[in-house]
Amino acid sequence: MNNLNEIYVGVKGKEYTLTRIDNLCQKYRGRYGDVRILFKNYCYDTIAVFEECFDTSLLGITRCINKVKRYQSLDNCDYNKAILDIVDMLIKLKGIVNSMVPIKDLPSCRELTKLSAEDIVSKGKDLVKSDIIKTSIAVLSLGSKVGKIIHIEDVKRYYMNSIDELQNELQLKGKTISSTEQFLLDKFKAEIGYCNLAMIKAGIGMIDEVEELAEIAKKDIEKFENQCLGGYPSMHMIAK
Repeated sequence: MNNLNEIYVGVKGKEYTLTRIDNLCQKYRGRYGDVRILFKNYCYDTIAVFEECFDTSLLGITRCINKVKRYQSLDNCDYNKAILDIVDMLIKLKGIVNSMVPIKDLPSCRELTKLSAEDIVSKGKDLVKSDIIKTSIAVLSLGSKVGKIIHIEDVKRYYMNSIDELQNELQLKGKTISSTEQFLLDKFKAEIGYCNLAMIKAGIGMIDEVEELAEIAKKDIEKFENQCLGGYPSMHMIAK
């Protein structure tokens, strides 16, 4: 089974999804009857939870669904081993769900671009002071521990890695990009744009071709912000 290292997007609230997974893990415990029928029903219920609680256009959850479907299609297998495999997957997904961060709460340098160069240097060190952002930093593996100062470069690096991961998933999936995947791709590019504009404004680092970089940033930001005039979609993003 895959190690659940891909990007996951939840379409239900965290507590609701955790409850659905917990109930699923317990639902067939101690039941008696035709083992084959019970197992197929378990597979059916598992797929239903996946489809209800996650955006199924992304590679990670698609792989989870396809694995359960393969088990479901078998007329004869080691059902105990298969159930343990599915439960192991559910436990890992539960860990991912526990780490869910609303997209609107992901770290961003957007507000820094509105400050003076002096304030950017000062405020940039306070980029992740709130508890929510500290949590998201820990979850999103920005390379720093909770409570440690996070710099603009850390945020930029996270979104660059996110783009690489998403593009890799798109290549592996080999299908037309979904609206969710396009949204995430535009989001990641816009966030890199905010980072670049903040770095340019504050004179952080040796940045070549500043004008071209700033122009790309502005185009990516404009494209994304035009999508979000009505607010962010009600989803949560999970990264490896």
